[in-house]
Amino acid sequence: MYRYLVGGIAVAGLVVLGGLAWLSHNLLLAYMVALLSAALIAGMLFYRAFQKKLSSSPGMKAKSPATTTAASTREQNAMDSEVNDSQDLAELMLEQGRYALLLRPQIAASIPPQTLARAQEMLDDEMTLVPCGDTIVGKGVSDSADLPEHLDGRVVHVEGFYLDRYQVTNEQYQRFVDAGGYEQLPLWDPEIVPAILEFVDSTGIGGPRYWKNGTYPSGQAKHPVVGVCWYEAAAYARWVGKRLPTDPEWVKSGSWPVPLPGSRPIQRKFPWGEAFDQNKTNLWGSGKGGTTPVDDFADGMSVGGAYQLIGNVWEWTSSRFGAWQSSMRPLILDASMRSVRGGAFDTYFENQASCDFQSGDKAVARKRNIGFRCAIGLCDLIPDDAMQADETLDQVETYEEFAEVTQ
Repeated sequence: MYRYLVGGIAVAGLVVLGGLAWLSHNLLLAYMVALLSAALIAGMLFYRAFQKKLSSSPGMKAKSPATTTAASTREQNAMDSEVNDSQDLAELMLEQGRYALLLRPQIAASIPPQTLARAQEMLDDEMTLVPCGDTIVGKGVSDSADLPEHLDGRVVHVEGFYLDRYQVTNEQYQRFVDAGGYEQLPLWDPEIVPAILEFVDSTGIGGPRYWKNGTYPSGQAKHPVVGVCWYEAAAYARWVGKRLPTDPEWVKSGSWPVPLPGSRPIQRKFPWGEAFDQNKTNLWGSGKGGTTPVDDFADGMSVGGAYQLIGNVWEWTSSRFGAWQSSMRPLILDASMRSVRGGAFDTYFENQASCDFQSGDKAVARKRNIGFRCAIGLCDLIPDDAMQADETLDQVETYEEFAEVTQ
């Protein structure tokens, strides 16, 4: 810009000088001044056109150092802000126990490695790996002593999956409530959306039936959440990036079948073995009279390390009641009935608290003795060497070994 200012002053000076020469009748001087003025103006115009053409050429646009630095700074700040927001969100999800979401392939690509490592640690601590294999579902429900063994129950293949070590607690479900889980409609099955407003606690606030003022009873943070229907359990599972286990998955995690070549697998009646022991589970005979913390009764855990699959509270599964039954005894029931497994603190008969027994209830039932735990398939997680290695977990291979470990 200053070049044009100097040039303009020079031209103005030449014009004045030419005018004086003309008035003094010095025609030669006036003619020379006119030529210089024209040359100066032409040069200015040429320089301006050249600069304009140069600045409009691709890849040749001139930018001042200050402009370039400012643009780079803005771009870097935007990138840093995006990274920080992503990290903050990931940290919040870890605090909420939603680590399984971070380990899904669609999300893991944008998560820092150290955060993924923490999510993996939480998965290993809070869930147990159940290897793929066959399991028998519906065994012993026919009430027919003369039914051939090969018709007693149905052999179902189960893919490898992770199952919560513990039943979902009041403390964990509180995070879902506080995060507005009852207002996030995409988490809920479409058919139940009109009824969500009915899922309130004893004071009319959205939450489990037996809570008050939007929170669980004092001193029961580690107790299983109860008073939640099947739809509430399914919505929570989606929120944490998991799902409810299927009936075959639940049975396999508790009975831990032993595969036999050319024969049906052998599986336990209870997670700890074949013999009933009321000291290893919270049933009516245990005398507790209510729920206990989910990490109690460690002696009754499954081979894979899942606590209280039997007792404490019944557990919702994703299957309909009557599904996977023996084809010899078809059962036609209301489609709204969902399967529950495992017995509860008020279950009296031991045969109703085995890995084989299936009960059921209305999907909208919100009872004091029904809770749930969650699962997630290996195929839904990012590949991990530790997750994939030795999926059989050193299973015993002979009946003699099975009999020895189940005594």
